[in-house]
Amino acid sequence: MLFSKEDHPKYPPSSWTVRKHGRKWGLFAGSCDYPLGTFLTKREAEQAKLSGFLVALYEKEGRWFAGERIQGWKLYSECVTA
Repeated sequence: MLFSKEDHPKYPPSSWTVRKHGRKWGLFAGSCDYPLGTFLTKREAEQAKLSGFLVALYEKEGRWFAGERIQGWKLYSECVTA
């Protein structure tokens, strides 16, 4: 999971930033100090904001939070504890 249900809409891929992370390039959301993913080049990190695994996961999580059944995932309502 990239974000909590409440934070998910606050950090769409278009808002992610690319910064140096050690010897690699990291893709960051908000003020988080831990990258969503790391890449060998800045170009790869910039491309990952537009398409790829992390964008697909973000979109899938949005549908999951909305109650859609995602193959291989429990429903969100089954994962929430009271």
